[in-house]
Amino acid sequence: MTPPRPITSSTLLWSTPTTTKRLSPSCQQVLEETFTDHAAQIVIRSCLADSQLYPIISGHKCNKVALCPSSLWADMALTVGAYIWETLRPKTELPGLNVCDMESHKGFIVQLPQVQPGQFVELEADAQLEGDGGVVRCQWRSVNPDGTKIADHASCLVRYENQDAWRHELSRIAHMVRTSIKDLQQRALTGKATRMQSGLAYKVFETFVTYSNKYRGMNEVIFDGLEGCATLEFKTSEADYTMPFHIDNSCHLSGFLCNASDLDGDDVYVSEGWEGLKCLKSDLFTSTSQPKMTKYVMMQPRARGILQGDVYVLLDGDVVAVWEGLKFKRLPRRVVNIFLPPPKTT
Repeated sequence: MTPPRPITSSTLLWSTPTTTKRLSPSCQQVLEETFTDHAAQIVIRSCLADSQLYPIISGHKCNKVALCPSSLWADMALTVGAYIWETLRPKTELPGLNVCDMESHKGFIVQLPQVQPGQFVELEADAQLEGDGGVVRCQWRSVNPDGTKIADHASCLVRYENQDAWRHELSRIAHMVRTSIKDLQQRALTGKATRMQSGLAYKVFETFVTYSNKYRGMNEVIFDGLEGCATLEFKTSEADYTMPFHIDNSCHLSGFLCNASDLDGDDVYVSEGWEGLKCLKSDLFTSTSQPKMTKYVMMQPRARGILQGDVYVLLDGDVVAVWEGLKFKRLPRRVVNIFLPPPKTT
């Protein structure tokens, strides 16, 4: 991994070696933060046993093993990206936060139930701002309670970008997406595409991924091979910490299509990250009062057994979010059983 760049500005605003600042249930303790005029370095530690975080990690299982979802990494990246901007640019509007170049190096297996004092994850963020933009480099690692590193797990960038440019770009694509969804719906009427209600769709998902109810945002799925659309309706309540649930719900149609395409095989498709995540609806991931939406994706084969595609989320015909370049890699189940061994049955 690229080590964080040192802050060299002569104007050090403040540096706090240890704080008890809490940004969110996923960013529980700011251990270190150093700011200059245009840069920041932050280390944040969170315990997976936290009462608001535990349902998120316990409700997401791969190969029957609880695994930290990539949506948690995205949530933490968005949280720290907003915090850095609002700290360094308090009098300016928050730009678009593009969570990009997400790479999952090693899955973080979660112990269920958590044993005192719990498992800990740290996010190290290194930001450089320039003008109206900038970038935050994020790296995640699991640590012992004393802070010693156990393993590196993921990395990504958060880029500060112009939302008006996003809006223009996505408005040009929206017609194509709407046409593709309408075509799928017509094919379903004639039996040329498969229509599944939520219960059966998540039953298919359980060949590899098991979701708790709050992750089950697809009400109906229509698909034909690696192309599909689904209605999206969140199942969270005001008592929940919604971000990771909503982020995962908005994109996991892609994983469904990959694994549903190979139900009779001995392989499974494992998430390898994505190229970009852009959201124009400011409360999409945070508010439980969301209207019913639609999502669409066409996954396509790439080299080395990878399927890749862009997931579009639509509200009233407009694209309000896009996941660019979501990647899933095909692996033999026997290999998955080695690095994600399912629990032994007694």
